[in-house]
Amino acid sequence: MEKLADAAGVAVRPHFGVNLLGQHRTWPDLRDAAIRIDELGFDSLWTWDQFRPFTGDPNGPMFEAWQLLAAWGASTSRVKVGTLVTGVTYRHPAVLAKMVATLDHVTGGRAILGLGAAFNASEHAMYGIPFPPTGERLALLDEACEAIRMLLDRPVARFDGRWVKLADAVCEPKPIQARLPILVGGRGERKTLRTVARFADYWHCPPSAVDELPHKLEVLRCHCADVGRDPDTITPLVTVDPTQSAEGSAKSCWRTGGSAPADSSSITRRLGRTAASRSISRRSR
Repeated sequence: MEKLADAAGVAVRPHFGVNLLGQHRTWPDLRDAAIRIDELGFDSLWTWDQFRPFTGDPNGPMFEAWQLLAAWGASTSRVKVGTLVTGVTYRHPAVLAKMVATLDHVTGGRAILGLGAAFNASEHAMYGIPFPPTGERLALLDEACEAIRMLLDRPVARFDGRWVKLADAVCEPKPIQARLPILVGGRGERKTLRTVARFADYWHCPPSAVDELPHKLEVLRCHCADVGRDPDTITPLVTVDPTQSAEGSAKSCWRTGGSAPADSSSITRRLGRTAASRSISRRSR
């Protein structure tokens, strides 16, 4: 497997993860798949934070994401776990901070908080959750990232935003990780990537924007320069199908990783080739 390189030509180690969907499956299937992913040596294990299936019967079973993460974290020993992503409209940012701090203790310091501006209007309507216009959701995402960072890092958090307000707020216990990583998902260049530059440790590029990835990375670098952030402290991730080649997009990136979508019934078969590549990568470090 050819190593990826950053802008200076320095070899960097790829990050490989699996996005395991909690739809149309039983808990034992999902548990066993998570354990197998952990055994195969993947870096991260993700799940969508959605309330109904994306494929198949839309009224079929879909497990709640954060309950899955806690259960997976207790069933595994090394793989990092996170949502890809949690819509910021679904839960108050302070509640999310408490949830992910608790998850970090359950996993022994392996939690990642994945956030996005939300997009699924039908889910919001189904449960009576307000679904503001796009601009307002992006502003909420930015404020939520800042407020959550405060709650996770400071003894007392005070925040007076338009959408998020914290009054002498505490979040205890603090995470095990000195800096619990935040992932922000989205492709918007003016707002989303600026939020990434300000607060995120990972950026998830959606599949629809993979062909634009080199340009998006350059935009992200510009935002990082504006806010005084080292872009090398942010790890971009892209979602790819493990049965298809992503080399065309990956080779042109400054640094990148992969998050492979999978369902539990086919996890071993579909990840066989990826696991082999992962093994080669680990031996070549």
